Amino acid sequence: MSRAAVVEAVGASEAGLQGLLRDLIAFRTESQAKEAVHFPDEARRCTGYVADFLAALGFEIDGWDVGPSATFPAHPLVVARLPGAGKGRSLAFNAHVDVVPVGARSSWSQDPFGGQVVDGRLYGRGATDMKGGLAAAMWAVKTALGQGLEPRGDVVFHVVSDEEVVGNGTREIVERAPACDVTLSLEPTELRLCAAEGGLVHFRIEVEGVEAHASTRYLSLHAGGKSGGGVNAIEKMVKLVVALQELERQWANAKSHPILPPGYNTLGPGIIVGGPGGGSDGRLNLFSNAGTAPNYCSVEYNMWFYPDESFDDVRAEVEDAVAAACRADAWLREHAPRFTWKLGQIYFPALDVPLDHPAVGALAGSLRGVGLDPAPQGFGAATDLAWYGERRLPGIICGPGRLAQCHVADEYIDTEQLLLAAKVYAQMLVEWCG
Repeated sequence: MSRAAVVEAVGASEAGLQGLLRDLIAFRTESQAKEAVHFPDEARRCTGYVADFLAALGFEIDGWDVGPSATFPAHPLVVARLPGAGKGRSLAFNAHVDVVPVGARSSWSQDPFGGQVVDGRLYGRGATDMKGGLAAAMWAVKTALGQGLEPRGDVVFHVVSDEEVVGNGTREIVERAPACDVTLSLEPTELRLCAAEGGLVHFRIEVEGVEAHASTRYLSLHAGGKSGGGVNAIEKMVKLVVALQELERQWANAKSHPILPPGYNTLGPGIIVGGPGGGSDGRLNLFSNAGTAPNYCSVEYNMWFYPDESFDDVRAEVEDAVAAACRADAWLREHAPRFTWKLGQIYFPALDVPLDHPAVGALAGSLRGVGLDPAPQGFGAATDLAWYGERRLPGIICGPGRLAQCHVADEYIDTEQLLLAAKVYAQMLVEWCG
């Protein structure tokens, strides 16, 4: 079958595509909110809806519960596979159906679970992040099969409900399900072909000091000074923060990547806590006032690194920079700071697909076929595709909508982007699997 024929068929069925997305949005799958007691039932209903839709198209359905997370005991997932006729290339779509909390309803001009279309925008929580991409892929498969596509390679859906809580769903799928020749993440890229994403990790540094009455501070102000003035843990931590700022500048000047922005590899301090009373798990054990020299300080970092760097190497660079700063300080030489890596399980391996990979060319052709820019670029955030990359399984990120529309009130997706996404995925199915 021709790509033009399937594109025409998708265009003629736009109402059905929008209806499918409205159905998905109607499920209240807010995975981050403990008060969203409806989530377990809604997530199961939503993944069940996806499974039923695909089963009706001939997909074999598997699934299991993943858990627990910080919010709920279990998160259902779906692995759906349409077996190919043989001697073809397989394609997987990766998506999540969980969404961030709606927040104050008063900040929405439309029903966050209604899917209303106003002036070319379809509104609802998850419209962009990322039920829109999932709906486009599901509709593309339905339409292509309806037009007579008989794929030689398997067509697969990996759909999880715990992505917004940094879950394990996709990680378990990658471990348990058969590998595909390429996986498409449907996260929003404005339908740009993203062939790389950086690695992401959170970490914490903790420094100890010595408590003392603030009136004795003068005793500790001079190099090799008198005892009794305490050791200010906050001031010691500042030295380490400055050292990591310098490392960040060095990275920006010395490192680069072909399709990720210059200076993308960053070290961002996000949370700092300090004071008297010691600390536990990055927090103070008690709150006092500024009249006591603080004996504890912690800082938590968000770190991005390039795909051609290993996590172990980048971690060593950070620890070496901190160690060098400690060697220049009499207290820190004898009282080394503590590191906690992969804090809160926030760790995403980097992803990098060779630009000459056949899937890059096939998707570029599908984008070009509907008048979109096919030039590869990097993706600025982390996705579940990282877990495929960790096992050296090729993957590309390409989905409808803008990141600016994620996690905000009045989330929407442009209906034109939604339709274009379905056309692109339908062409990809014909080109790659057919």
